[in-house]
Amino acid sequence: MDFYVSWYPGDPIYPAYDPNCALLVSITSVAQDWTVDQLPHLPQKLLIDSGGYRFAIAPKEALSPAQVWQRQLALLNGAKIPTIICARDYPLLDKTLSNNGRDNSIAQTIAYAYELKALMSQQDLGAHITPLAVIQGNDPDSLSYCARELQAIGFPMYGLGSLAGLRQHKPIMERVKAVVDVVGPEKLHIFGVGVVQTARTLGKMGISSIDSSRPAKAAAYNEVLYSRPYRRFGILEPPDVPMKGRIPHHRRLSTPLPCSCPVCSEDADRILGVGKRSNIRDRALHNYYHLKQAFMGKG
Repeated sequence: MDFYVSWYPGDPIYPAYDPNCALLVSITSVAQDWTVDQLPHLPQKLLIDSGGYRFAIAPKEALSPAQVWQRQLALLNGAKIPTIICARDYPLLDKTLSNNGRDNSIAQTIAYAYELKALMSQQDLGAHITPLAVIQGNDPDSLSYCARELQAIGFPMYGLGSLAGLRQHKPIMERVKAVVDVVGPEKLHIFGVGVVQTARTLGKMGISSIDSSRPAKAAAYNEVLYSRPYRRFGILEPPDVPMKGRIPHHRRLSTPLPCSCPVCSEDADRILGVGKRSNIRDRALHNYYHLKQAFMGKG
């Protein structure tokens, strides 16, 4: 199972430290003229998101499927990295959405997938580009329906969305199973995985890939992750720094634990710093190192 780490400008250049790094980049998270070859070190694999989540919360910024497609190809800029390109989708963010509203949103996602398929047929992509259709729904039945409709269009890969906001392992796995029963695990990417137990279960199921923004988000909240075994700690902030972390005071570190990540190998105290962007960046790289090991069942 591949693990794609979400990347934003200002985050660590993960491929500089991990030659096997896979990155997820959204077209809405970088400047319009940004291209992947601007990174000083290219990732081994790349997943280019359509920005559907951003467009759902900011409809005035939304791009058409054709505009998304052109932006994704421009971001790749001819690089021959193995790349997954996601179809424009319509995430279901409103928990009070009526069944009719849900069905209309799913129909929109399916229509976007049809449009991407038509766009793909107009040019030779090369074997390094794999298109992915995003499956949306808010329960196993609606996800199963969307998966069947997208499968009928025909894509080499599918992604499962609509998991944002779910915190419990059981409902997540119920939705995953509903989709796996349609498209199989080997063609399926799961978006937004943040829990180690979930990642390990997905790996055992044979899921193709997952992604997570957890390393940088945890770092921003002054959380420090460790593996072997997997543990979460907060930072014991100085008295004059407002408490930012979400971890109880008794689980906060004043000194770092033994670690061989790229940051701690140079100066372990850097992961406990607060108040500077460089502190968050160092902590994000440390968190990536440990979360990847934990996700892959190595810690």
